[in-house]
Amino acid sequence: NYIYTAPMGSMKNNIRQGHGVVLDFGMITPSRRFAVGAEVQYTMYGYDESKQQYDLDDGTTALMEIAVSNSFVNFMAYGRYYFITEGNFQPYLAAKGGYSHYTTDLNIYDPDEGDNCEPVDSDILQQDGTMVGALSAGFRLDFSSVFKRSTPGRLYLDFNTTISQGGTVKYMNTDAPTQHTHTTHTTDAVEAEFINTQTQVVHSHHVGTLYTSPVQLLDFRLGVSFRINR
Repeated sequence: NYIYTAPMGSMKNNIRQGHGVVLDFGMITPSRRFAVGAEVQYTMYGYDESKQQYDLDDGTTALMEIAVSNSFVNFMAYGRYYFITEGNFQPYLAAKGGYSHYTTDLNIYDPDEGDNCEPVDSDILQQDGTMVGALSAGFRLDFSSVFKRSTPGRLYLDFNTTISQGGTVKYMNTDAPTQHTHTTHTTDAVEAEFINTQTQVVHSHHVGTLYTSPVQLLDFRLGVSFRINR
């Protein structure tokens, strides 16, 4: 599934939006009325790139690309109830519970390398997590008939919306809204330190502000589901 995330409550003062992907695997009962399973969600809500002078181990300096990304990963178990089990249109409700992990990563790339695949240095600037619960409503459309050799009920187009609520978490955002209340974030700025190997002088680079708020999210998902067994 592709997922679009819109923060709610005090969290919307610090996060504009998020984009991510969801992968889930579940099993349905013989009546096809209930399903249970687990899902993993990855969402990125902030990203910033800049160029800084970076001191190498041999004493030379080079211009490096500094990339800071803000993201979270949800690990959730779910139970789902289908109101209609036959036909092309099948609406459902689901309840979920699990853990949400927020991370801010720093990666330093050499701009002279065209692919920028492997960073020359990396670090985790901030990470925190909390328990979360969620309720979702959605429907799936059977489009197995589009493929001539596919049996009915094998392929579905799936859409749902989910409201998530969790405990308090500390997180960073390099792309926070310009206006926010002082009650939802700390005054401490987070900086990445680059050390000159010859002079031992520490150069600091501001990479974001540390915020604190409860997890409150509304997301919309669109994806495809595939039934493995017959």
